[in-house]
Amino acid sequence: MSTIKEEQFVDVFKNSLKITARTISVKTLLSDRNLRRINYKPYYQRNYVWDNVKQTFFIESVILGTEIPPLILYKSNTTIEVIDGRQRFETLKKFKENNISLTSKGLLALPALGKKTFNKLNDELKEIFWNSNIRIFEFEVITDVSSDIEDKIKKEIFRRYNTGITPLTTIEVDSAKYDTDMLSEIFENDLKDDENYYARIKNCFFPNDSKSNDLLGKTVDFMRRAYTLTRFPISRYATGSGRDEIIGLLYETTVNEIEDIELENRRFKQQISIVLGLHSKLSHNIILSKNRLLYESMLWAVRILDEESINLQIDDSTTLIADHYLKNIHKYSDDNSFFYKNIIERFEDTACLFKELTGFNFEIYLRKSDFMNEIKTLKQTDSDAKDVINQLEGLRINKPSPVSKPIEEILSDVTTNKYLIRPSYQRQERVSINKASSIIESLLLGIYLPPIFVFKRKNNTKEVVDGQQRLLSVIAFLGKEYRNEEDRLCYSKINSFKLKGLKVLSGLNGLNYSSLSDSDKDKILDFVIDEIIIEENLNEGFDPTDLFIRLNQKPYPIQQNSFEMWNSTVDKDVIQEIKVVTNKHISWFYSKDNEDSNNRTDRMENEELITLLSYISYSINKDSSYDKVLGLFKRIDRITCRVKNKTAISEYLIKLEDNQLEKEQFIKYVKHTDCLILEFKKLFGDNPTKDEINDFFNVKTAKTFRRSYQDFYITWLIFNSINFENNNIDKNVIKANIHKMLCLLRNAENKIVDEEYFVNFIEELDKTIGYNRI
Repeated sequence: MSTIKEEQFVDVFKNSLKITARTISVKTLLSDRNLRRINYKPYYQRNYVWDNVKQTFFIESVILGTEIPPLILYKSNTTIEVIDGRQRFETLKKFKENNISLTSKGLLALPALGKKTFNKLNDELKEIFWNSNIRIFEFEVITDVSSDIEDKIKKEIFRRYNTGITPLTTIEVDSAKYDTDMLSEIFENDLKDDENYYARIKNCFFPNDSKSNDLLGKTVDFMRRAYTLTRFPISRYATGSGRDEIIGLLYETTVNEIEDIELENRRFKQQISIVLGLHSKLSHNIILSKNRLLYESMLWAVRILDEESINLQIDDSTTLIADHYLKNIHKYSDDNSFFYKNIIERFEDTACLFKELTGFNFEIYLRKSDFMNEIKTLKQTDSDAKDVINQLEGLRINKPSPVSKPIEEILSDVTTNKYLIRPSYQRQERVSINKASSIIESLLLGIYLPPIFVFKRKNNTKEVVDGQQRLLSVIAFLGKEYRNEEDRLCYSKINSFKLKGLKVLSGLNGLNYSSLSDSDKDKILDFVIDEIIIEENLNEGFDPTDLFIRLNQKPYPIQQNSFEMWNSTVDKDVIQEIKVVTNKHISWFYSKDNEDSNNRTDRMENEELITLLSYISYSINKDSSYDKVLGLFKRIDRITCRVKNKTAISEYLIKLEDNQLEKEQFIKYVKHTDCLILEFKKLFGDNPTKDEINDFFNVKTAKTFRRSYQDFYITWLIFNSINFENNNIDKNVIKANIHKMLCLLRNAENKIVDEEYFVNFIEELDKTIGYNRI
């Protein structure tokens, strides 16, 4: 973008953006007039990706009247575009039109509404849905601007609302959900208090997760599931249908039946210790020592035997156990380990082993015909659902109005009052410097930030339910202290950070707060944030943990460095060409099969694949090497191939908008990818089916198979090395070479993947593509 255009772009952000906030009912939002003028899927939006569980969870939130993230709209004359909130808007529309049937898996508070469409709701619930309020924030440029500047503004707003906040992980959701659960607290304290016990559990059940951001939370979640799994027949567990909901019900029921929770924990800990002892004895074999699925299955069997009061003589059986698992280790492969047949296979195998050792038949734990009838007795009735809705009636009808406060006043409250940034159910601090910098840039540009939600308890303690990352970003930048979950003043992990990665105010990169001009400092301190306070005195049935989960558990958030994000930030011509190539071959050349659109989400993986293959071709042509873009890594039982730096790819693609020559060059490689796909097609008789391609890539002949990017990466390295204008090319040789390299990559012969194997793979790949290393 030229300097003049850049200045116009920044000037609009600073001086010409009007923001209107209001609250309207669902009925008004979905009126015929609004549906005619609201464009909820402009070109820069990703596809509709929510599955039935995510749709249901959102509709439940609306019916309950709990807060949901506001819709961010852009108004231009008489038309309105949904900048942030397409999934929410389209879900409301689909539900109103009876295109969504609620599923029990997505109903945390109202499972009695399972299988209901809008028309099947009773009249009272229909009225509750229609009258539920939705917060709206509408952007509008109040001066005349060119279409390309306006387009840039819309995409920049979209980017900010989709990259600024890190959504909750599943582990963080569970940590909040079980915040007051006594058994979870005991599990966690045992791990914290006994470093050796924790280390042994990590080595056994999480051998490859040493760098995990929340390994403690993940471990406690694993222990809850392992504790519950013996009550969940494997044939039902393996289906995945309602799995999380059923585990939650079984866990809650089981814990409520415990008479002596400390005694129960000691018993469970002893069961885990038996498996840890076996792991220690088998750890001399690297194949057995690093297989988490093996020990998860083993813990399941050990718990069942203990509950059945059957004595297990481990010391006399170690050799038999080792021999059995080495012989059947392929049943415990990480590849597609979550598929139904694979789950059944490994638990049946472990059951057979322990039956041989003890004589006990595990059949009732593998299959139980009346299990779902038992679950039905644990589920909510229509009357229970009505009680939950009635508890929240006041909050639903009278949503608290926001109180506008300058940041300076909020910071004063944080340090002087009982104002908890991190109550116990909140996540640990996860603010990155880049995302924090983006928030500071939004303040300087005057771009509206979503409101902060505060739960005010009866003792006047204020808990930040939602807004932690926004507040911590400002607190850290200013070098201020805040009160942590232990009610102690402390500094952020990124205290006094320097601005980084700013896109609009790039001249401020590298500056900290003290380096800013007085004018910019005032802009930050004077910036007004809306604070929504929910008082416990007025809302007896309100659960702040539930609100925390609903506001932060963003279903399918847009990932950085993915096509979903590139679609909204990269030049339109480039994106259009990628989509054309994708759609041209989608019936057979894809990473993810999206034909069954009712049950699968289309997260633009196929467009991303075409983009990455085009970039690989571009990079190889530029550097005569694949090393800069692709990396090869040795794993326990295979080799993996992945893109080294997708951030660098994002930066390259975004810059194409301002470099016409480079843009044309990259489009040429997108077209080149199209040509290579046609050459690949010829290997299969010029009319391949998706099953033929699956059979070609499925070199381990797995019963269940899913394509991966690395299959295509290896294929493309070989294809990029071939001169297809040479009439002497033998297609069978090409096909055989690709197959050979995929077999080596996935270790089709189940060899030991050591350093020698890894070096041999690289040498074979380099020889196949004619790459000479210096």
